[in-house]
Amino acid sequence: MKKLILLVCIFLTSNLSTYGQSKWSYIATVEENIHVSDVRPSYNFINLSVPAGNAGMRMGAFYTHDDKISAEATLGVIGISTPNRFSSGLIPIEVIGHYNVLPDLSIDWLSKFNLDLGIGAGLAEYSPGNYGFAEHMVVGATAELGNLLPFGTLMMGTRYTMFIDDYIDGYVNGSGNDKILRFFTGVRIDLGKSNNADELLAAKNKIDKLSGDLTAAVLAFDDLSAQKEGEKSRLEAENAKLKEQLQSTENGNSSTSIEATEIINEFNGYHVVIGSFPEKSLADDYSATLNIDGLEVKYVESIPTYRVVLSEHKELRAALEALENARGITPNAWIAVY
Repeated sequence: MKKLILLVCIFLTSNLSTYGQSKWSYIATVEENIHVSDVRPSYNFINLSVPAGNAGMRMGAFYTHDDKISAEATLGVIGISTPNRFSSGLIPIEVIGHYNVLPDLSIDWLSKFNLDLGIGAGLAEYSPGNYGFAEHMVVGATAELGNLLPFGTLMMGTRYTMFIDDYIDGYVNGSGNDKILRFFTGVRIDLGKSNNADELLAAKNKIDKLSGDLTAAVLAFDDLSAQKEGEKSRLEAENAKLKEQLQSTENGNSSTSIEATEIINEFNGYHVVIGSFPEKSLADDYSATLNIDGLEVKYVESIPTYRVVLSEHKELRAALEALENARGITPNAWIAVY
């Protein structure tokens, strides 16, 4: 049994680094213990020998697999005692896994709340100066307070240690094995924390920039929708008027031809538009993302706005044919008269 627990501890410790994106940390904890054994514990904490005789500390390595799963491997030196009855020291090695049961916490100062499960083994002092090998299992809970310390993560929790032996307190006349209820607090110091902070700052700056771009894009879309409705009505009226003028010209009506010529001199052609923006930089960025040759950005002073023009046409039929192709790029493409 002793060899099996040692092999499991070694296996878990050596294989923690083989899964996912990892992060290793140093961990150090101090704890106060209450033993549940054949000898009743003392709760007279005014007597300093009680908290001193039941104190302990642990140090080791902490591994974070992801936001839900983590683990630790520690070496500890702890004591349990009842004044005038017994005093024992333990030197345990533990491997404990953590599972975050509240991954979506919205509390700034509480980053994780873990349920803990682990195993351990070590030396236990069953009589003054005499040690034996004792194995145990651990269950408990840990709260990680991530934003309270500038150099690491504060951890607080409780664990219940159940030994497979009954001599931890030096007595074997009880009906059950010995147990220890442990209350601890500690700190986890992440390796490379400054690099992580720089990455978080860079990510925050990028988010702020993208938020500004998104706001500009929303404004451009609203402007595009309003322009589309206005352009549609104006285009229908202009098309009807141009058809009348062209029909009169074909019939050889000279006076009408002169009038039509004067109107046509003010008419340059048709633009097939695939985007409209309030700023030229936004229009240029949009053109660059499409990677299409021949795109032009035209400024419309009367609106004012910047249009991304796919093509120019003198005839309406050609413009309508180009519009069908433009809607393969964006369904919001339209025709504007210039």
